[in-house]
Amino acid sequence: MRYILIATHSTFASGINESLKLLIGERPEISVIDAYVDESDFTLKMDEFFSEFNSDDEYVVFTDLFGGSVNQKIFSYKNRYEFHLITGFNLPVILEIILYGNQLSISVVEDIIEKCRKELSLVNIESDDTDEENFI
Repeated sequence: MRYILIATHSTFASGINESLKLLIGERPEISVIDAYVDESDFTLKMDEFFSEFNSDDEYVVFTDLFGGSVNQKIFSYKNRYEFHLITGFNLPVILEIILYGNQLSISVVEDIIEKCRKELSLVNIESDDTDEENFI
């Protein structure tokens, strides 16, 4: 089984999860942490996510900002648990990871990240025309 945690500042994690539900349906293996939306300590939710850790399962954690406090707190769990930590994510990379049918090796995760990084594009019109041929 592959377990997913999406942990972000504010409600970005819940928003991404709502998009995932629309695209691929409800997935009980996905957990979210909306950090700093109230005074509660979100480390308890991280502990809960890892509470039934099983080395036969796969764990992937997505965070919003590499240098952010959410990522730093999650990173501290790398000393105790084996999991993939992907930061600065986009919706395509989460979809690819969730829907990937085989075990995730580091090289597979790197390939998925590189592929999905290309989804980030500037869509612009070269001239005043709106003909399809003028889209970049």
